[in-house]
Amino acid sequence: MKRTLILIAVALTLALSAAAGSAVADGGAQAAGSKSISVRDDYFSPKSVTVSRGTKLRFVWSGRRAHNVVGPGTNISARVRGSASVRARSGRYVCTIHAGMRLTVKVR
Repeated sequence: MKRTLILIAVALTLALSAAAGSAVADGGAQAAGSKSISVRDDYFSPKSVTVSRGTKLRFVWSGRRAHNVVGPGTNISARVRGSASVRARSGRYVCTIHAGMRLTVKVR
């Protein structure tokens, strides 16, 4: 039951994010607003994004294991559920708990 509710919440979050951020700037950069990043078991989805200046990254936990997010100006503590938003900055974001779990962000 909990897993079903989590999957429904993630699906709704992604659908709302896609609807809100459907405008695309030149070169494939998403217009300022927000961009959802799924924090899954041992990977981020998507693994790289290009966004416009002023965009917020919304990290949404959807796995069963605890993950943190550390990157430029970002230090989100480990958790299994929930979400957290930060201002997008160019660079690499990682989960320091799981080697190889990384996200590349480019801000235009």
